[in-house]
Amino acid sequence: MLAGLGICSEEVLLFLDGKLVPETAHAKKGQEIDIVRTKHGWPNEHDAKGGGAGNPPSSSSAKPQKGSKKTCSSCGKPAVAYLPAMRRHYCASHFNEYFGKKVKRSIRERGMIKKGEKVALGLSGGKDSTAMLHSLSKVRKSFPFELAAITIDEGIKGYRDSTIENAKKEAKKLGVEHHVFSFREEYGKTLDSILKGTSKPGCSVCGVLRRRLLNKKARELGASKLAIAHNLDDIVQTIMLNLMRNEPLRFSRMELPLVENPRLVPRIKPQMMLTEKEVSIYAVLHGYEFGPACCCPHVEGAMRRQVKGHMNALEGKFPGTKAKMAAAFFAVQKEMRRGMEGEYGMGTCPKCGEPSAEGTCMACRMLKR
Repeated sequence: MLAGLGICSEEVLLFLDGKLVPETAHAKKGQEIDIVRTKHGWPNEHDAKGGGAGNPPSSSSAKPQKGSKKTCSSCGKPAVAYLPAMRRHYCASHFNEYFGKKVKRSIRERGMIKKGEKVALGLSGGKDSTAMLHSLSKVRKSFPFELAAITIDEGIKGYRDSTIENAKKEAKKLGVEHHVFSFREEYGKTLDSILKGTSKPGCSVCGVLRRRLLNKKARELGASKLAIAHNLDDIVQTIMLNLMRNEPLRFSRMELPLVENPRLVPRIKPQMMLTEKEVSIYAVLHGYEFGPACCCPHVEGAMRRQVKGHMNALEGKFPGTKAKMAAAFFAVQKEMRRGMEGEYGMGTCPKCGEPSAEGTCMACRMLKR
């Protein structure tokens, strides 16, 4: 169905009469088709040529095809997802089981969490962090550890307010300790006002300041780990961006820092081997609703957005591409880190006291402190 509309299936979710269905499903005559973009897709000017999601309609009037009921490959119940790389359909129950096993496997194989330790979770209120909140809440039932959620209010007009409310609602529903901190309180100004005085891309500035504030507050809360909702797509996009920007040394410190610092809370990524689409499906199955403010207004023009479109197009044509790229990267990274042991140190910023490898930290430089 989606291919006939020129839409990349990696960037959208499909609903028939309000129910989530796999992209392999066909609409029957009279059914309402809703196509929801999971996040920023191809920039609009590339929609027609690139096969990206662009701005798909909330309701489609596409010519209906002969009904084709898709069922779970394991139990025969109605399917909500299709994973091309595995050539399997999943019902809601079996998809949740698949997702949970992936998260637990990443935690176990990389030693992300130890029994009894406190984990701070970066909860923006978007689909990725909402999915992680639910998955880690389930993990701690069989593998006990403390969980606290941290939401950062950057001060993005017309965007952040709704996601903060969602974060509060989900944390309360699951009984998770929740804290909200803001750029205004920490830096004296909002992201919107900070960007007025710089020519740097919004995502670059926001990323640096968010990371510093998340690390600082996680440390102050006594957390020994900081869980970030990055998924497989984020990792693959970062690999490509480092290559395109000619910054190969960044490969060595992706996912793991080169050196330890008592003021630097180790970050973990429990959803690192799940695609953005898989995370989106899991979020919807746990009550998440995509609203009108799903995309940050500062994302326009970001190079990552272009890379995202290309990677999704490749995954659509060659299922499993993202997972293979990540596996190759981790193999190369292991060898890079082995050859760089003892070459780098980590000090503290003379202005703010936070960890920094280059004197004054990037956050202070951006804030012109």
